Amino acid sequence: MNEMVRERQIRNGLQSILAECRYALRNLRKSSAFAAVAVFTLALGIGSTTAIFSVINGALLNPYPYKDAERLATPKVFAAEQFRAWRFPAAAFVDFKEHNHTFDDLFGLVYHQFHLARSQGAEEFPGGWVTPGTFESLGIRPFLGRTLTTDDAKAGAPPVFVISYDLWTKVFGRDKNVLGVTYTLDATRMTLVGVMPPRFQIGEVDLWMPLDIKRDTFVPGAGLVSNEIWTVGHLKTGVSPQTAAADLQVIASPFQSIDPIYFPPQFKIVVNTLNGDAAGGHFQIGLFALMGAVTMLLLIACSNVANLLLARATTREQEFGIRSALGASRFRLVRQLLVESFFLALVSCALGCLFAYLGLQAMIAFIPANTIPLEAVITLSPVALLFSLGATIFTTLVCGLAPALHALRSDCRITLSTTGKGAVGGFRHGKLRSILVVAEVSLAIVLLVGSGLLLRSLAALRSVNLNFNPSQVVYADISWPERRYDGTQRKHLLLRQVLDHISQLPGVQAVSESSFFPPYTFGWTTVAITGKPRPENRNTASIFCSEGYFHALNLPLLRGTLLSRSDIDSARHVVIVNQSFARDRFGQDDPVGHRVRFSDYETWPDWPHDPYFEIIGVVGDAKNSGLQEPPKPEIYLPASLTDAAGGGIIVRSVGNPSTVLTQIRAEVLSLDPDVAISEAGTIADLLQKYYFSGPRFLFITLCTFATISLLLVAVGVFSVISYTVVMRTHEIGIRMALGAHAPQILALVLNKGMRLILCGIVIGLSASVFLTRFIASQIWGVSTTDPLTFGAIACIAFFVGILACLIPARRASRLDPLVALRYE
Repeated sequence: MNEMVRERQIRNGLQSILAECRYALRNLRKSSAFAAVAVFTLALGIGSTTAIFSVINGALLNPYPYKDAERLATPKVFAAEQFRAWRFPAAAFVDFKEHNHTFDDLFGLVYHQFHLARSQGAEEFPGGWVTPGTFESLGIRPFLGRTLTTDDAKAGAPPVFVISYDLWTKVFGRDKNVLGVTYTLDATRMTLVGVMPPRFQIGEVDLWMPLDIKRDTFVPGAGLVSNEIWTVGHLKTGVSPQTAAADLQVIASPFQSIDPIYFPPQFKIVVNTLNGDAAGGHFQIGLFALMGAVTMLLLIACSNVANLLLARATTREQEFGIRSALGASRFRLVRQLLVESFFLALVSCALGCLFAYLGLQAMIAFIPANTIPLEAVITLSPVALLFSLGATIFTTLVCGLAPALHALRSDCRITLSTTGKGAVGGFRHGKLRSILVVAEVSLAIVLLVGSGLLLRSLAALRSVNLNFNPSQVVYADISWPERRYDGTQRKHLLLRQVLDHISQLPGVQAVSESSFFPPYTFGWTTVAITGKPRPENRNTASIFCSEGYFHALNLPLLRGTLLSRSDIDSARHVVIVNQSFARDRFGQDDPVGHRVRFSDYETWPDWPHDPYFEIIGVVGDAKNSGLQEPPKPEIYLPASLTDAAGGGIIVRSVGNPSTVLTQIRAEVLSLDPDVAISEAGTIADLLQKYYFSGPRFLFITLCTFATISLLLVAVGVFSVISYTVVMRTHEIGIRMALGAHAPQILALVLNKGMRLILCGIVIGLSASVFLTRFIASQIWGVSTTDPLTFGAIACIAFFVGILACLIPARRASRLDPLVALRYE
C-alpha cells in the first residue's frame, strides 16, 4: 500500500512539473520579445565566461597530454630571491636521479638547434638529446614507428632520431615513407625511426635524439660538448613540490664549492610543477584578470535579466493573486518562476556555447607567442561544457531569485483589491530594481577602467623611444653546423662576405654582425675592472658585434672612438661600453683607457689567452632589458673574438625590408647551403611578437567584455526607466493635468535615471581603485589610479546613461494627459 501511495505521489509530482514546463513555455512564447532579449543577454554572459574558462583550462589547468601530468615537476635554482638557472650540469643531474627520495623518475633533455640538410638549403629546428626512459615515463605511444630506447643510447649504436608531428607535417608533408630513411643532421647521417603524435612536444622541441648522461662531462656529438640539462620527472604520489625541493637541496649542497656558477652562495632549489609553469607569469595573471572580468560580465547579465523578470513578475501580480486565491501554494508559484528562468538559462546556455566557440577562434589568433605550452589545445572541451552547465544553474538561481522572492512576499488580498497594473509591486520593488541597476553600472565601470588603463599602457609601450625606426632595421638569426664551423675565422669570413654584399644594396645604410637584437640582450656576464673591487656575478649585458652595429641602431658616440673594421678583422682586445656602464662603474671618471676582463668567458676553449681588454669608447644607452625596464650596463666586444659569439646579422635600410631579407637568404644559401637562418624579420616584427602581443591580447579581450557590459548596462537602464515610466503613467497624467510642462516631466524621469547612474559611477570608480591593483603587473607607463582614465570612463558612462534614459524620458514628456489619466 505504501509503495502504491509513493508511486502515485511521484507520478503526480512529475505530472505537475510537466504541466509547469508547458505553462512556462506558453508564457515565454507569448512574451517572445522579452524572451529574446533575456536569452541574448544571458548568452553573452555565459559565452564569455565559458570562452575564458576554456582558455584557462587548456593553457593552465590541463595543458599537457602526458601520463600523470599533474605530478610532472622540474627543479630550478634561485640565489638571493633571484632566478639563477633552470638547467643543471651533468654531475648534478646524475646525483639527482640516483640519490633523490621524492621522484618516481627523472629524465633529462639537452637543448640543441639541429640543422637538417635539404635540397633547397639547410633548415634549423629546435631539438634535444633525451635520456633513456623519457618516452616511457611520459606514457605517449608514437604516431608512426617507434620511440627511442635504452639500446639507442649505447656507445656504437646506429644514430637515430624521432620527430614531432608538427615537423613531420611541415617538412615531410605527412609522408609515411619517411621512416627508416637516413637524413643529414648536423653533418651526420641519421635514421628517422619514429613520429610522435600531435600533442607530444616535451621541451617544446621538434626533434629528439638518444643520450646516456654520465656524471662527467659528456659529448653528445663529435666536437660538441654540452653540460646543461633540463631536468624533469614525476613526483611520488603525495609528495609536495616543497618536500622535493628540500630533498634536492641536500643533494645539491656539495656543488656549491664545486660549481658556483650553477650553485652560487646561499642558493635555493625550488621545484615547480609543469602545470604551474604552463604559462608565463604575466599571461597567467592576465587570464585570471579576464576570468574576473567575465564573471563581472555574467553578473551584469544576470542582474539585467533579473530586472526584466522582476518587472515582468510585477505586471503579473493579478495572475499570481488569482492563482493563490484558487489554492496555489507559494512554493508552487516560486517553482513556476524558477522553471521559466531555467528554460531561459537553458536556451542561453546553448546559444552561449555557440558564442564561446566563435569567441575562442578569435581569441586563439591573438594569444601571444611563447606564452602557453606547445602541447596545449584550447577548445570547448567537456570540462568547459560542464562549466557552461554550472553557469546555467547559477544564472537560473540568480535570475529567478528576485521574482521568486517577489512572488513569495505578495499578499493575494492586497493584490486582488488593487486595480492598477502592478501598482503595489511597482512601488514596493522599485528599490530592488534600482539596486540592480547601480550594481550593473558599478561592475561595468570596473571593466571599463581596466580596459582604459591597458589602452594607456599599450600606447606607452608603443611610444618608447628606440632612437631608430624599428620597421627599417632588419635582423637575421643565423645558425651554424657545429662540426663545420668550430673555428672563429671561418664563420667570421663567411659573415664578412655576406655583410659586404648586403652593404652594396640600394638604400642600405649600415650592416653588422650581432649576437643579440634589441630591445633585449640575453648575454649577461661578469665584468671585472682592473684596480676596482670584483663586482657581483653577471651584472653586465654583452653583445658581440662588428663595426656597423652602432650606426645601424643610431647609438651616438659620447667619448673615445668606435670599433673599426681593422679592430674586428684582427680580433683586437678592445671594447665599447654604454653610458649606464660608465656611470655605474666609473661615476664622473672617464672609462676610456681602463682595462676589463670577463671571467665567465675565460672558460670558453677559444677565448684569448690574454684576458684583458681596453675600453676605447662610450656610446649612448639602448634598450637591453625589454621596453619596460631602463637600460642596464652593457658592453660591446668584437664578434671575431670567439666562435661562441653566435652570428646574427642586423641591417639598417631605407628600402623595402622584405627585399633585404630575400637578399640575405640568397647570399647565405649561395655561400653555404648548410647554414640556416632560424629567424628573420624587422625589429618591428620582433617587438610585435614578443612585446606588444601580450598587452594587445589582454586589452582587446577586456575591452570587448567591457563594451558588452556597457551595452548591457544601457539596455538595463533603458528597460528600468521605461518600466518606471509605464508604472507612473497615471501619476504623470495627474502632474500634467495640474500644470506640469514637458521639460519638467523630462527632467523628472531623467533625474530618476541619472541618480542611479551617478551612484553606480561613484561606487564603480571607488571599487576600481582597489581592483585595478590585481592587474598592476600588466600596466606600464601609467598609474593604476590614473585620473585621466578614470575621468574619461566616468564621462563615457554618464553619456551612455543619458542616452539610455533620454528615450523613455522623451516618451513620458509627450504623453497626452487624458490618455494618461485613464491608464490602468
